[in-house]
Amino acid sequence: MSDWTKLTREFEYYLRPRTFPVAIKLLTSVEELRQNPWVRPLVGKTTLCQLITKVRTYDWTVGAAAEDFATPQCASIVGLAELPDFIKDGTMRNIVWCKTLEDAKKCEAAIPRIPPGTYKAILLAPLVYNPFEPDLILIYANPAQMALLINALQFDRYERLTFHSVGETSCADVIAEGFLTKKPALSIPCYGERRFGHAQDDELAMSLPPGELERVVENLKALYQRGIRYPVSYLGAGCDPSAALMGVYGK
Repeated sequence: MSDWTKLTREFEYYLRPRTFPVAIKLLTSVEELRQNPWVRPLVGKTTLCQLITKVRTYDWTVGAAAEDFATPQCASIVGLAELPDFIKDGTMRNIVWCKTLEDAKKCEAAIPRIPPGTYKAILLAPLVYNPFEPDLILIYANPAQMALLINALQFDRYERLTFHSVGETSCADVIAEGFLTKKPALSIPCYGERRFGHAQDDELAMSLPPGELERVVENLKALYQRGIRYPVSYLGAGCDPSAALMGVYGK
């Protein structure tokens, strides 16, 4: 297993995120979740974004099976349950989020979901404690920090990154999309995640394949040595930038 404590501390040093990076693991048995001594018991039902917030701000280890979620939407995103017909056909989303039933059905069909049948529970913990070998790492940061994180991803193996937004249900764009594609996935927290998961106005969410974190840390370090750091220093909007540019790139 990777030394997640060391990698997380280095990542935090260079990127300075406000909340803890989250380790996510999908489990094939509910017993594995219930028997974990570090999992905090739930009080009533939960949403997926509430679980994430408990990890990244409370510093807790948490988890849930399909029956623990307040809505089947959450369970279906992470592959713990089939999507009921009243959601699949757009009936539920048409009540609020889409003007027509046709658009609501189109929206549901566009949302990425981990196929049901394999996994029975989800486990989340602060990555820094080496809790388990994660399937996915989830990071919350502001746009400037996310820009630097993207710079690190592109530093030594460049590719143009494409991200998605289904609108409401942004957890699908980050967790399901990242799990299915094995690529970094970034999205804007949705209304529900702000209301229930307390995502802040200046936050974006990104998932990383676990194997990418060591490369990201090394590239953040390389960029730091070249003067690309967070927080970003301000030159001034009203001055001639020539001297500053020549200082970095030469004439």
